Amino acid sequence: MIFVPYNTDAPIYHLPIATITIIVVNVVVFFATTWQVMLGNFEEEEILWLILEFNQINPLQWITGSFMHGGLMHLLSNMFFLWAFGLVIEGKVGSLVFTAIYFLITLIDGAAVQVPMFFISGESGALGASGVIFGLMMIAMIWAPENEIDCFYWIVYTVGTAEIRLISLSVGFIFLQLVFLVISGFSMSSEMLHVIGAAIGTPIGFLMLRQGMVDCEGWDVISRNTFLQDIAILCPPERRKEIQRKEDIHNDPVAVALAESPTRPKSKSKSKARSSAKPSVEKDESLPPAATKGNVQASSISSQAAASHPEFNRLSFVFRQAVEAQNVLTAEQTFHRVDQLKLAGGLSDKILFRYAAILGANKKSAGMLRPLQLIAQRNGLLADEARLRIALIQLRVLKKPDLAIATLRQIQETSDRKLKPEMIQKRNQLLAESQY
Repeated sequence: MIFVPYNTDAPIYHLPIATITIIVVNVVVFFATTWQVMLGNFEEEEILWLILEFNQINPLQWITGSFMHGGLMHLLSNMFFLWAFGLVIEGKVGSLVFTAIYFLITLIDGAAVQVPMFFISGESGALGASGVIFGLMMIAMIWAPENEIDCFYWIVYTVGTAEIRLISLSVGFIFLQLVFLVISGFSMSSEMLHVIGAAIGTPIGFLMLRQGMVDCEGWDVISRNTFLQDIAILCPPERRKEIQRKEDIHNDPVAVALAESPTRPKSKSKSKARSSAKPSVEKDESLPPAATKGNVQASSISSQAAASHPEFNRLSFVFRQAVEAQNVLTAEQTFHRVDQLKLAGGLSDKILFRYAAILGANKKSAGMLRPLQLIAQRNGLLADEARLRIALIQLRVLKKPDLAIATLRQIQETSDRKLKPEMIQKRNQLLAESQY
């Protein structure tokens, strides 16, 4: 059986520089030590000082032991898993923080294994990065439980790929380790090393989340599970209130519309319901203008400001990739991040429209409002099409005909733009339905 993780759909906000560097160091150390022993160039005793020996307490070995591997397959399997989990974690916190996390787990794991074993038996030793990788796996699961890991598998005559959610993959692996640990009588083994690594990574993941040291955009295991929010040690009261506030807004499409809609009419609107088959679309002075030179200029400035931001190119690339792959979860996470940094003005109308279409196909109507509103505000070629969809959501999903009428009245012919007949027909149909 071969099982190899090789990619993730989690948004990568930082290039995996540290992950790649650590993998390279592991490979170099392997070919400089274990491989040389296998070729007969070294004696095994010459490299034992680098592994985690149980007959001594040596802090240097807490580091070096995790870079030593007993064979090529041992190395390859660890490096593939390191790559997959490193992408998720480093993608969120960057190279420096990821490196600090990696070596913190390495040191604690080395000490947690060597010191007790020195007093218990003082015999044998351990090597390999798997303990650290299990710690990283738990952190990745805590920060991105619903994101998926792409895996290649080869079981007897069956070969293929699968997308497995991080939480399912992590829980499955931990369950297997515990089963084998029970069978072995809780002796020092690979399974014990893996469980120790997982036990070290878990509090680090929760602590960084609790202290606000990582931004998971509301997709972390605490934000997605209300029962965990009631545990004070994991989620302080102020964070629980903030999570619940965001969740209330996210789950209440009416609140989303009222908070974000640029087409919201004033409370003293003079619009009246009509039963005419050809409803009027006269200008309503209570509404913001559909298009002015000032609006266009403001949109241009917003786009230029976004393009000059150091984070924009990387985030926009991740967003485009997610939209093109129709990866809803990653697209949502990345768009939220871009919008949070006030960089959404730099995204093109075309990519925003495709994003909205993907959300619609996945029955996420309330989420469509924000990208469509950005398109409508710019008043470009897709603005009227965006307004039609906004009105449709306001009318049929939010049950707010007044908002729909206000939006539809902004779809007007101007001196430099003529409406297509089908656009006029759709607008009039929705106006009639709104005024019914």
